[in-house]
Parts: sequence; structure tokens; C-alpha cells
Amino acid sequence: MSIPTEPFHEVGEQAQIDADVILGYRYPGDSQPTRIGDYAIIRSGSIIYANTTIGHRFQCGHQVLIRGEITIGNRCVVHHKCTLEGRLKIGNGVKIMAHVYVPSRTTIGDMVFIGPGTTFLNAKYPMRQDGVQGATIEDGVTIGGGVTICPGVRIGRGAFIGAGTLVNKDVPPDTLAYGVPVKFQPMPEVLAGGNLPEQLLPQTDLFGAQRDDSWRDEVC
Repeated sequence: MSIPTEPFHEVGEQAQIDADVILGYRYPGDSQPTRIGDYAIIRSGSIIYANTTIGHRFQCGHQVLIRGEITIGNRCVVHHKCTLEGRLKIGNGVKIMAHVYVPSRTTIGDMVFIGPGTTFLNAKYPMRQDGVQGATIEDGVTIGGGVTICPGVRIGRGAFIGAGTLVNKDVPPDTLAYGVPVKFQPMPEVLAGGNLPEQLLPQTDLFGAQRDDSWRDEVC
């Protein structure tokens, strides 16, 4: 079966798309073009499959792979060499740092930060049992670097996961989680109050000249 090679994507206004980007990558059974909102910044080497919808002010790094049947909200960032497998739901204001792996059937809420090198899993007994179940990350969660998140766990709203943690069970809301395996303690005052919108929502670049204060009008 041959896969059509004509463009299969719709991109909003004022997009910045590097050379060597593939949008609307076709696959057997796809049905809808890739749709990306206004002011997108998509860097070289990235591939975004058909049947994926992304909101306004999306930004991704180099060599990002985003597969099919994914919904991503507004003002999200996916940094270099991340892999997002198909059938995901990602909310608004999510920042995913470099080298993160997110398998299918994972759900990520709004205003979530995911540190570099974090790995999500979706099969407790891979190749020995049928079916997959991804994790559910509720709104306002922070996940440190190098974390492993096991299949089917739920991380409650506003939780903070320390670097290197093995999350092998549900994390209560507004809890500090750390260790291998994970342990819990009440949220320290210095970490209370949730993720800061000024850290997650502006569409900025350490090596670029753009400045974006438009988010302030959207959250007021």
C-alpha cells in the first residue's frame, strides 16, 4: 500500500518552521491532517504525524517526534529529542524538557513541567500481557529530571516529584514525592503554591530575540 506524499497539514499564522521538518507524516489508517495553531516555532529534524492537533504558540526543539492521534493544548513546549508516542492528551501550558519519552495512553493536564530525561511507561509486564495503560498527570504537577513513571499511576494535582524518583504508585495531590521507590512527605512551604505561569507560558528562547508578554492578557 502506497502512502500519499502530498502535504497533509494546516498551520496557523506567523509560524516559524525550519527546513528539514516533516508535518503531517502519513501512515496507514490516518484520516486528518496535522493541525497546528498560530505562532508555532518548529525546529529542524522534527516530525509530526497526521491525526495530531496542536494549539497556539507551540514550540519544539530539534529532532522531536510527535506521532498520531495526539492532542496538545496552547502554549506548550517540547524540547530537543523528545518522543511522544501516539494517542496522548496534553493540556495547556505544558513544558517538556529534552530527552523525555511519553508512551501511548498517557494523559498530562494543564500547567505541567516535565524535567529532562524523564521516562514514562505504559506496560507493567511488556510482551507478557496484552494491553497498555499510561500514567495520568493532573494539573500543576512538577516532575524533576531523570524520573521514571510506571504504568497506570496517577500523580495528583500540584504534586512535586524530585529528580531521579521511581514513581511506582499513585502520588497524592500537593505532595512532595522522592526516592527509589517513591516516598511522600507534606509539601514544604518553599514549594507550595503551584507552578508559576511566568515560567511556563511565555514563548521565549534562551538563544533567540523574541519576547512574549501576551500570556498575561490570556490569564488575567
